[in-house]
Amino acid sequence: MDATKTGALIAAIRRERNMTQAELAAKLHVTDKAVSKWERGAGLPDISLIEPLAAALDISVLELMQGRRIPAETVRHTEAAAVLTDVLGMAKRAQADKRSRLKQVDRFLSRLLEAIGLLFLLCSVYCRIQLETHLPLWLTVSGIVLVAAILLAKYALHRAAENRT
Repeated sequence: MDATKTGALIAAIRRERNMTQAELAAKLHVTDKAVSKWERGAGLPDISLIEPLAAALDISVLELMQGRRIPAETVRHTEAAAVLTDVLGMAKRAQADKRSRLKQVDRFLSRLLEAIGLLFLLCSVYCRIQLETHLPLWLTVSGIVLVAAILLAKYALHRAAENRT
């Protein structure tokens, strides 16, 4: 799928149908900024929007994916299969990129939690020696650890929910 060709086709057909970007966006439950991005060739619609977008523009999925009008009688099965394989490959790459980014975030948060735990341990040992004079420091570090634990728990719940979908 070529973003520039597909975007030009979306823009041309949308104009032919006398639709604004906002009207097309409303049909697809996306923002008009997303439609603008597609039309400029700065990005492609999500794989889940390909079929609804084609239906909204009253064109075939194959035409949308190839970024050009195709007379109905000239569509070949091999051509359709090649386009489908291309799109599925793009979806797999996007999913792999997302997993990679999430793993990086997970590693960073794990290291951050280790550092905060170590800081709390060191502060607790130091403050127990002279608790009266270092109580504010101990309370501050304890507060930081508590906030970090809450944020990490919230992130973990979000990731668990995301993995279920």
